[in-house]
Amino acid sequence: MPIAHQKILTLENLAFKVEKLRQEGKRIVLCHGTFDLLHIGHIRHLQSASKEGDVLIT
Repeated sequence: MPIAHQKILTLENLAFKVEKLRQEGKRIVLCHGTFDLLHIGHIRHLQSASKEGDVLIT
């Protein structure tokens, strides 16, 4: 699994990565929110969203 700084992308790099994933047939899910004080509700929200596709972007 990549370390955190490898997961934080510029918009340009994100667009490139998403296009590559789409070409591979991956289903991409976007989940946005404010997760500064992470709690069980946030975790459930992210778990639920991740079940909707192959790659979760937050």
